[in-house]
Amino acid sequence: MMNKLLSQTRLAAAAIALALGSIPIIAEEITPGTVLDASSIDQLTDKTFEGHRISDLLPAGTELQIREYGLEMILQPAELVVPRPEVVAMTELHKGEATLDDQKRLANHTSGIPFPDLSTDDPDAGYKLAYNMLRTGWLGDTLDLNPMYFLVIDGKKGLQREQGWRFKRYLVSGRIAEPHSEDPEIVKYESLINLYPQDTRGVGILTVNYTDARLADVYAYIKSLRRVRRLSSGSWADPISGTDLLTDETFAINLDPTWYDNWELQGKRFILATRDSTIKPLNLDSKDPKTRFASMQLDKAPYWNYVDNYAPTEVWMLKGTPPKSHLNSSRLMFVGTDPNAPLFYGVEYYDKKGELWRRTRISFANGVWDDGQPGPFITMVSVVDLQRLHATVLYQGKDWRYNPPADASDFTPEALPRQLK
Repeated sequence: MMNKLLSQTRLAAAAIALALGSIPIIAEEITPGTVLDASSIDQLTDKTFEGHRISDLLPAGTELQIREYGLEMILQPAELVVPRPEVVAMTELHKGEATLDDQKRLANHTSGIPFPDLSTDDPDAGYKLAYNMLRTGWLGDTLDLNPMYFLVIDGKKGLQREQGWRFKRYLVSGRIAEPHSEDPEIVKYESLINLYPQDTRGVGILTVNYTDARLADVYAYIKSLRRVRRLSSGSWADPISGTDLLTDETFAINLDPTWYDNWELQGKRFILATRDSTIKPLNLDSKDPKTRFASMQLDKAPYWNYVDNYAPTEVWMLKGTPPKSHLNSSRLMFVGTDPNAPLFYGVEYYDKKGELWRRTRISFANGVWDDGQPGPFITMVSVVDLQRLHATVLYQGKDWRYNPPADASDFTPEALPRQLK
């Protein structure tokens, strides 16, 4: 009798255990404001934030930076970055018109995001996402970032130097405003004027990119020589002197997609990204770097980190494979999936051995453009060389202007000297 009772008890216990095993275990939800860092990561990885398990939100490079390089993330719910209504309207109006020719060049594009509907089933989807980022004014037909400050940082010693520049961009084709193309042969003009420090002040660079994918024309003006010189177009992927960037990596991507051997759209995932940044512009009135660049952790090794909010964000994973002459073997970009605001939240660059070399993080927010209306805003760009323990951080200036009035005549070699006055 006793044995029969024990058997029945064991069967009941087994049934209960089986039933409980079929019920999914609900992970603990993290409280907003929690800091994800090296001291907390092991306690947080199996918990969730906004329904997403933390371990699923961390690409290997992000986890590495948290565990070994002092990255701290404040976990906060965030509003989505709002695309400009004009971009949405132009994208809808011209949807289905843009194509790729037999050399993967963009064709039949008027305005708006060229390819709003992407699918990993399309072998050309990677190229199409690259064109979405590059070929219309979702971040403004014009930009005037004055000043654009670079912080050059040694991971063992701290801040090495500051560089102040004025960066201007003028989109010529694919414009949101009319006329949508001012010259069908030209994609855009970009000018970069050195403002600080004084010993390098007076250098100006103009770049002209073309729609037929030819290499860009690049001109330089040295004030002390009072002469404009044309530079080699083959330098499109060369290191930018004194920084941790290559020329085709400014603002995450600055190239013609056909200059790469391949672009592969690998699928979607969620990551922790900054789309509701709390970073305020630099304070040029302060001489102390700690208050001049208040969001930077300049007193805490490796000195290149900054504090900002992060939230689960859906992204495309886009792999770019450059030609063999390139210093990278590949890049992996994390691009927001909103077709009207393809925000480039991060990039991982791999060396010739296929090992992680450098990482870029970009913080976004909803800002106010020159016309007083809201639109996407960049607050910080960080490029970290993990192998060399070195970093370059682009810090937001208080007078950055998105879509300001601009004149194409200011973007010519002859106009470069005027920009330096």
